[in-house]
Amino acid sequence: MSQLAVQQEQQKQIPYANESIAACKALFNGSATRGKLKQLWNAMPPRFRGMVLVAGDLKASEHVREFESFNDLELQKIRNGMQQIKEIATLFDRNLGDVRRLKHYQFSSTH
Repeated sequence: MSQLAVQQEQQKQIPYANESIAACKALFNGSATRGKLKQLWNAMPPRFRGMVLVAGDLKASEHVREFESFNDLELQKIRNGMQQIKEIATLFDRNLGDVRRLKHYQFSSTH
């Protein structure tokens, strides 16, 4: 590859300063994480959304709503619901290990 072709290729890959600055600011003002949350919420199965909503003291029937339709108070409750679910998962992991490895007979009193 010629030197001119290499230089042209490098110029195509270099973003504008404004784009770089905006990307850096997004890391610190929460918009990058908010974008990930929005994408994750909208892609989550309805059952998972409902569990998060119930854990956050919201109605499970709200699972059909898009992330952007929630107000700040509702988003705070969703955040609390996510934290509650994390605490439950951590409790099981610490006391029982990986719950995916539990067998039916370990729950049943007839075995």
